[in-house]
Amino acid sequence: GGTFQMTAGGANGTKYAAHMTGTVGGGNGVYVGMGFNFVDPKGSYDASKYKGIKFWAKKGPGGADKVKLKVPDAATEPDGKICKECYNDFGMDLTLHDEWTEYVIPFYSMKQDPTWGSPHPANIDSSKVYGLQFQFNQAGQPFDMWLDEVEFTGCGG
Repeated sequence: GGTFQMTAGGANGTKYAAHMTGTVGGGNGVYVGMGFNFVDPKGSYDASKYKGIKFWAKKGPGGADKVKLKVPDAATEPDGKICKECYNDFGMDLTLHDEWTEYVIPFYSMKQDPTWGSPHPANIDSSKVYGLQFQFNQAGQPFDMWLDEVEFTGCGG
């Protein structure tokens, strides 16, 4: 709970960035994450005129360098009313660096975990995406992630 507040010291001279730090809890199936919905109140967003997403990120001292990027769409988000086993979002594993790094992630490169979830469409449905999430999921793992300048990229117009 509580109100999220930005932290001073963003990428490329911006004043603030999203920042999360701590340690993943113990046990099975645990994770900690940071994310946001594309619209408020929560609903799907039509990003089909874009080719992907772009953002700047880094890890802080002692933080894990592996994070999972997840983008829920109509087939993986319960609000899409399609999935039977939900939350197997499209995304990919990323490696964070000590310095601000630009990440450009095309929608076509995002995949689901093939070992669970239902359904398994061939590709993300960018006409019905819900948000962006970053997750650390190794029990007991320290994390320290910074995120800034998130945007859609590759507009066809």
